[in-house]
Formats: sequence, structure tokens, C-alpha cells
Amino acid sequence: MRSPIYPEVEMVGVMIEGVHIDHCPRSGGHWLDGGELALLAKRPAEEVDAILRAGTPVERLIHESSRLCPRDHTPLQQIEFPNYAHLKIDRCPMCSGVWLDAGELSQALTLLGRPADSTEAPTPTGGVLRLIQRLLGLS
Repeated sequence: MRSPIYPEVEMVGVMIEGVHIDHCPRSGGHWLDGGELALLAKRPAEEVDAILRAGTPVERLIHESSRLCPRDHTPLQQIEFPNYAHLKIDRCPMCSGVWLDAGELSQALTLLGRPADSTEAPTPTGGVLRLIQRLLGLS
């Protein structure tokens, strides 16, 4: 599967807490298929969808992104959360997958009620992906 940021770059599958997600080695971003963010947040998928769709418990603003879903090539919707100024989640309205730029995974989990620490996927080092740090709980 190709990165929505760099379509010429093939994403790499990584496991975080038993959940397979796709990682772009160039941008450091992550693609999570529908339901995978809920698994990482340890919340029911319906609750996570409600937060992303209706903005509960936070307000949201939606803009159409120039990025395309790597699964079905639908334009992604960018969701902004006023209380999380640096978090902009790109969500596919068709398959419910989400794209998180580098550094946004832990912020998204905090938004969803799970304190975050370091859930970011590995970054390229000397051409080799480092192992994912073991999650001790998110703060």
C-alpha cells in the first residue's frame, strides 16, 4: 500500500500492541484501517467513530484534504480538534481508515481518552527501521 503523503513510497507494516498498522518510512506517518485506532485506544469502535464523526466530546472542524485514501483512493477529510491544536486527523469517509502524520498517534490516543507515551512507529535509521518501543501506557 502506498503512502498518502508520498504516493511513490510503499508503506511498511508494523505491529503496535498486537495491532498491524502501516507506516510511511519517509514521512513517519501511519495509516490505520477502520477499527485499528479503536483497538489501540482500547475503546469500542462505535465510540471512536462517534468522536471522529460528531466531535463528541470535543468540537471539530472538517476540511477536505488533498490526500487520498491508500485503500480506495477517496479524498480524505481532515478533522481538526480545537483543544488539540497540533492534531489533524485525515479520515476516509468510505472505509473509516485514518491517516496520522508523524507524532499524531499519541495525540489521537490522548484525545480518545487513553493517556499516551510513545506509540509512534519506528523511524528509519541507516535504512533499517528501529524496533517499536514497548508501550508502558500512554501519558
